[in-house]
Amino acid sequence: MRHSLHLTFLCLSLLTGRMCIQGNQFNIKASRSDKLSLPGFENLTAGYNKFLRPNFGGEPVQIALTLDIASISSISESNMDYTATIYLRQRWTDQRLVFEGDKSFTLDARLVEFLWVPDTYIVESKKSFLHEVTVGNRLIRLFSNGTVLYALRITTTVACNMDLSKYPMDTQTCKLQLESWGYDGNDVEFSWLRGNDSVRGLENLRLAQYTVQQYFTLATRSQQETGNYTRLVLQFELQRNVLYFILETYLPSTFLVVLSWVSFWISLDSVPARTCIGEGKGSGRSQHH
Repeated sequence: MRHSLHLTFLCLSLLTGRMCIQGNQFNIKASRSDKLSLPGFENLTAGYNKFLRPNFGGEPVQIALTLDIASISSISESNMDYTATIYLRQRWTDQRLVFEGDKSFTLDARLVEFLWVPDTYIVESKKSFLHEVTVGNRLIRLFSNGTVLYALRITTTVACNMDLSKYPMDTQTCKLQLESWGYDGNDVEFSWLRGNDSVRGLENLRLAQYTVQQYFTLATRSQQETGNYTRLVLQFELQRNVLYFILETYLPSTFLVVLSWVSFWISLDSVPARTCIGEGKGSGRSQHH
């Protein structure tokens, strides 16, 4: 009896151990497959030097850009500038970040500090800031072929030289220009991802005093003392809405002038009527100013 109990216990132990080993092997295989599809950030960046651009010492990095114009909040004739909120997206390939599989994954924005990113800046920007609520409005996404998508939400005030000789029936041409701060054309080449279709949002803008007539994109070269740089340009035309100024300026001024003429048709003896007209014109001027 005792011998049979020992034999039964031994069989159960062997069976349980075999099941545990098979379970562990399954977990190991599953974890390996997960690592192949979504690798750990530490594995990708092992030996990675963020201070060196991709293809360091070789061909320039090809960076494709797209823009979404969220809003143009103000256009100032006195300061000759405009303020816009934009979504800037940049794509490039970094062979050091290639991994197996066909998936992509989005990283926490704080991990951008551990990767190489372009030093893109806005030419003729007076002031700019990156939105920080509730966290820094940045996105970094990695694809298995090494493609990196880097997106930012920026509000910027950009200079725009205006010709006001035909005010208020004028049309102004403004630009938004993007360029690398430190990398010249031998290191970085910028391009629009889809030509004119790389820019969205301008056609949907509704401005109080202006209408966006047309816009187009182009790529040019900027020759500086430190080198020859690629510059991407978004150029758009703003036509002033004449109806706005007719309602706000011309009509009130015309009514005041017509009202002042009425006094010539009033009898000299009608002092109260002249007084009321004078008070009406005075209050109209004070409200207008």
